[in-house]
Amino acid sequence: MRGIALRLTTLTALLLGAGPAFAQSACPGRISANAFAPVPRDATVAVPDRAGGSPNERALRDAVLGALANAGRRVDADAPFILSWRGGTSIEGDNFGGFNDRTSGRTFRESDDITWTQNVPRAGGRNVPTLRVSGSIDLRERATQRVVWTAVITCNRQGRDDAALFAHLANAVVPLIGQPAAGRPF
Repeated sequence: MRGIALRLTTLTALLLGAGPAFAQSACPGRISANAFAPVPRDATVAVPDRAGGSPNERALRDAVLGALANAGRRVDADAPFILSWRGGTSIEGDNFGGFNDRTSGRTFRESDDITWTQNVPRAGGRNVPTLRVSGSIDLRERATQRVVWTAVITCNRQGRDDAALFAHLANAVVPLIGQPAAGRPF
């Protein structure tokens, strides 16, 4: 009985401790930022609502507004600082068009011998494409239109949940507004 209780306790501890390890980020990546002028920590920020924007633009704006509120930043349409985002996605490593085995002496074969499947990506030449998200964020002074802070983000997208992606990006950027950063992982 004591052995079973010990095993259950150990299993529970392992599962609870491994929980965060199983959780996967929506888009693990890096952020770099430059501050060109001081930005007060209590500065009010405007996040423009572009007329005719796409649903994703509106969802990103909502995520940014939520992250600003969570960080204690004030938001006002007439604020002295304007926060803007630009970005997109690209596909890297896509060669699903066919087999691309450049290893000398290796061929694709069908037979009872299935040893060729032990390393399918190398043996078959198929790569899983990576969806790379990249963007730039600017904070401008409204009065002069001068950029006072800018950031660049890149990450490899995991999954298809746009809301989780936008929240992840906004929560990575907002705490750094006004501060420099060099390749900080998020």
